[in-house]
Amino acid sequence: MTDLKKKTLWQCRRGLWELDAILTPFVENHFQNLDINQQNLLIKLLSYEDIDIFDILVTKKQVDLDNEMTKLVNLILSKHLETTKESI
Repeated sequence: MTDLKKKTLWQCRRGLWELDAILTPFVENHFQNLDINQQNLLIKLLSYEDIDIFDILVTKKQVDLDNEMTKLVNLILSKHLETTKESI
């Protein structure tokens, strides 16, 4: 595991269980498949406050994100949905 992935996994530890349940599996299973731009966007996303990430990922509140961040958020949510469907 690369140092960047380890650091990113550590940053996935949030104050909200729902965020941990979405972000940690995504990084564990898909971080290595992201290009460097996507990895940087993920790190940027993780710099947001927990409540803002919660609004983006859980409540799907309309937030003004640029196109590339929106694509990453959609990827995270689609991978989470795949994972939850597999476990049912």
